[in-house]
Amino acid sequence: MTPQLAPRLSAMSCAFLLACGNGVGAEDSASASGTSTGTSITSASATTPGQATSSASADDTSNLTGGASHDGSSGHPDDTSAATSANTATSDATTEDHTSPASSSAPDDTSRGEASTVGSDDPMPCQVETTEVLPVPPTVLFLLDKSGSMGDLPEYLWDHDNNEQTPKVTRWSSLHAVVESMVTKFNKTVNFGAKLYPKIDATPYKMTGACDVDPGVEVEAAPLNGANVLAGIPPADFDVLGGTPMEGGIKEAFNYLTALDPNDQRFILMIADGDISKTCEDQDFFEAFYYVESAWQDHGIATYVVGIAIDDPNSKMQLTTLADGGGKPNMNGPFPYYSTQNQIELEDALQQIVDDTLSCTIAVDPEPTQPDLFEVWIDDQQFPAVADCADDGWMWTNPHTEIQLCGEACTQLKKTGKVEARYYCIAM
Repeated sequence: MTPQLAPRLSAMSCAFLLACGNGVGAEDSASASGTSTGTSITSASATTPGQATSSASADDTSNLTGGASHDGSSGHPDDTSAATSANTATSDATTEDHTSPASSSAPDDTSRGEASTVGSDDPMPCQVETTEVLPVPPTVLFLLDKSGSMGDLPEYLWDHDNNEQTPKVTRWSSLHAVVESMVTKFNKTVNFGAKLYPKIDATPYKMTGACDVDPGVEVEAAPLNGANVLAGIPPADFDVLGGTPMEGGIKEAFNYLTALDPNDQRFILMIADGDISKTCEDQDFFEAFYYVESAWQDHGIATYVVGIAIDDPNSKMQLTTLADGGGKPNMNGPFPYYSTQNQIELEDALQQIVDDTLSCTIAVDPEPTQPDLFEVWIDDQQFPAVADCADDGWMWTNPHTEIQLCGEACTQLKKTGKVEARYYCIAM
């Protein structure tokens, strides 16, 4: 499986200076591909041993679960020497005598005990630095069923608000609303794209495109792509028509994603309200399954499957098979695919899926000179180093430049969007 990428506490996102890193300053640059949105030094004065804690806060301002987002400012410390790095890191720094108490806005580290004196064996904090970062975005390709049953045929209208007293709506209008919600919430943290099946101008008749799928994708995945996704798919009130050429859609999604950088996190999010249309004789379910299974086993590209109002046994069988083969079955529902019966359930399913695509692997750069004193905090809670991800905490996946958050630590990261790395040193 393709390694999961991550929010970066790194040269792209967080540069720790001489006291505890590798002695080299790093430059932050804002970008939509997961790099830092800015670095601010909360206290650039020289530290007295044991006086202040050292922290690098990785704050995903998109909140990873759909919160409001904001941009940080960009800057970089110029690390020239241990004696002067704090004073040159930012224009707001205040020059202080090394024998004077240092100011710091970082929280006290009570777990380390009382402040130590120079020459003691107690760890002392390094320079305080706060950095706002975005996670390295996964690529998520919406594979959207645009068949006639998603339109305004009376027998296919469905409940959008879980209230039988309100008028029913088209499945496409609900799907459009949920896609709009997802690309708005996760615009900064996910690179979205979109593929339709059948093609956008398909009609109900086979000879005029009911089973045709256009080559490629309607919207290529890219950073900050929410507006382009919405512009590239039919609007909520569009009269969607056509059959269900599922194999053609999956094949084009497979071809597109396998041609992208294999180091990227890549996912197919397939949504369907039935099985392959019987009128689409050229569509082979076993071929569709082959592409889904190969994407997962040979390329590390997982496929999530979401069903809209599925009640036909053959449709249940096909979506179950695809969900199992795609490597990301729903572990909390009655079926391996995400079964939804109204718009509220559809939004909940897509929220769970997009959350799941976000990574809990974090690059650490510079690597700590004393890794035994390296600490990881999330939302004011310290998580321990663990031997493997069967426990809650964190582990080195590439000593000492990359960590994986495990269990509750990963869950908390996705809820809060905040990671704090604390570098400590032994006073010399």
